[in-house]
Amino acid sequence: MIQKVNHVSITVKDLDQVLAWFRDVFSLTNLWAPYEYKGQMIDNVTGLSGAHLRVGKVQVGDFVLEFIQYLSPQGRELKGNTNDVGYPHIGFEVDDIEEMYKTLTQRGVKFKSPPVWNTTEGHPMYGWGIVYFWGPEDMTLELMQRPK
Repeated sequence: MIQKVNHVSITVKDLDQVLAWFRDVFSLTNLWAPYEYKGQMIDNVTGLSGAHLRVGKVQVGDFVLEFIQYLSPQGRELKGNTNDVGYPHIGFEVDDIEEMYKTLTQRGVKFKSPPVWNTTEGHPMYGWGIVYFWGPEDMTLELMQRPK
């Protein structure tokens, strides 16, 4: 029986740059030191011969974001939009979306729009504040604030 979601993983081009962004721009502090996998075990897990990975994790509460840089074999870079099938985004719940928007804008973060509030009564997300923005390596990130 499944007990919980352990982590979500995204393959990145530059692990150090991605971890630095989450630490320095997004102010997350619970970053796991990067570690490597190589050898038969990881070849078996990934199904890739000669797999050599660097892995870093960012913990937010009890949720873990895992970022993997494949040193070999290197994959192809996929660029996508939020409407492309299979293209992920990561949503972070915040206590003050307007303040976070202001802080991140001052740090050079590019947003797709200012925060918007769902004003459709009866909608399951009624009252929530939502905004998308670009994180490291152009990954789509989201801030969300619960109704007050």
